Amino acid sequence: MKRIILGLSVIGIVAAVAIGATVALFNDTETSAGNILVAGTMDLKVDHLRQTYNDVDCNTCNLTLISNPSNIVVKRNGVSVTPYPAVFVGSLTPFFIHSAWTAQNDPDLVAAGAKWIWESDPTRQEDTTSDVTYTFEKTFEWYGPILSSDLWFGVGSDNSIKIWLNGTLIAENTMEFGYRQGNMLHIPGALVNSYIVQGTNVLTFEVKNWALLNPPGTPFNNPGGLIYKFFISGNCQDNYYKAHCQLWGEKDLTNEKFFSFDDVKPGDRGTNLISLHVYNNDAYACLITSDIVDVEETVVDPEITAGDNINSVVGELSQFIKVFAWVDDGNGVYEGETVITGPNASFNTAIGNISLVASNTQYIGFAWCAGTQSLSGNNILCDGSSMGDIAQTDILSASFTAYAEQQRNNENFSCASTTLLLN
Repeated sequence: MKRIILGLSVIGIVAAVAIGATVALFNDTETSAGNILVAGTMDLKVDHLRQTYNDVDCNTCNLTLISNPSNIVVKRNGVSVTPYPAVFVGSLTPFFIHSAWTAQNDPDLVAAGAKWIWESDPTRQEDTTSDVTYTFEKTFEWYGPILSSDLWFGVGSDNSIKIWLNGTLIAENTMEFGYRQGNMLHIPGALVNSYIVQGTNVLTFEVKNWALLNPPGTPFNNPGGLIYKFFISGNCQDNYYKAHCQLWGEKDLTNEKFFSFDDVKPGDRGTNLISLHVYNNDAYACLITSDIVDVEETVVDPEITAGDNINSVVGELSQFIKVFAWVDDGNGVYEGETVITGPNASFNTAIGNISLVASNTQYIGFAWCAGTQSLSGNNILCDGSSMGDIAQTDILSASFTAYAEQQRNNENFSCASTTLLLN
């Protein structure tokens, strides 16, 4: 029996070797293909929707829009195209403006610096022998009331044109000779006024260049063109705002300023309504004052009497600007909402931590005071007596930065620690 068993064992081993050498073993494979790790994103945008200075509301005071390359081409023959800027007519041809285009001599257009534009320079050859329309858009922002009697809108076109404001057709010129001064399209202010909205507005021009078949059209005998000026005058209550007030809708900041005042006196005060928008991830946000430059412009006698040094180059104004911030409901008025910082906090205080929820709007109310700031109930008070004369003629400039950082895995976030990141 032992020999038989041994013999069978040997045979079994040999068989196993033989099978292993010629046939694959049973197996099964499951593959999870295309695994990806993508870094998250976070995009912060800022609005500046309301501002006051010494209790006067900040409004858009006036606005002049003209035909220039800030107008964007968005359609050809009614079909959307990848947007691109319009160009001045005559810049490459060289300096060719059709002799029949007399609309450019309109005094209001000349004074505003309006010039003929088109989608290309010169006009494309294929657009001279068949009818073609190009649609131009100009986006603008407006805040505050409008004096419609001061609103002026004049348009010259080669050839016919339709004009929309925020999607409403406000005027059209069906004549062939819209490029002549006598045939220009003039739109009454009373008609346009009711279609202007608070915030972002869109002007749309659909300009049709008519075909010329006999003689055949060329870029020189049948060019296309648009020239216009659009002026709005607002009721500003105080002309000081014409040079010192700026409001804007949701955007990435470039050269916008929350504050620009050049005659601050003790007791002056102001408020700002700022809204923050973060996309893709929840975040913590801060409003941080940095790059503070406080200098003496000149040292006058009252400053010396108040203790200033005649040779001083460092100003004192930043010491007397106090701030208060709160979580606002969107109207820019403090009504007992949650306080973020202040009142009477230092000008260079880091304001936060503000919790932002992705794709939601968070309003922040901000108040400043030249002097001593306090609350009486819901009233924000400013007493200028503590400022005195020592800060006369001083010039203060600073960066006011909206900063955001992700919430996830960031339990110890602090606005105070972010200052170093901005230096």
